Amino acid sequence: MSDALIVDDDPVTRLVLTHMLRALGWSTDAAADVPEAAARLRERTYDLVISDFQLPSGTGTELLDVLGGAASTRFVLLTGIIEYSGIPVEASQRLSARLTKPVSSEALREVLGRIFAEGPG
Repeated sequence: MSDALIVDDDPVTRLVLTHMLRALGWSTDAAADVPEAAARLRERTYDLVISDFQLPSGTGTELLDVLGGAASTRFVLLTGIIEYSGIPVEASQRLSARLTKPVSSEALREVLGRIFAEGPG
């Protein structure tokens, strides 16, 4: 089973993504902000991180620095359409994919299929 960390300050979004991923056979953890997510990332390795871009405690792209060079962890950024232009170019180049809110199960499956074509990890 593959492990995912979902980072979003909205509890409904966390719950919906948790259900979507579990339906696809994933094990999930969740965090509401950058400090909580960073602590989880320091404790264990995830195959996938899905993070909202705008968080009350910072941006989801800050978690890319916590991951460092962890090539085995894929990073998907959740954004609203208007937030796309606010993503730093350097961070954008380190993303595995982006998903626009609201996320459909079809869009999530398509992204996972693309970024894990050779299998997780």
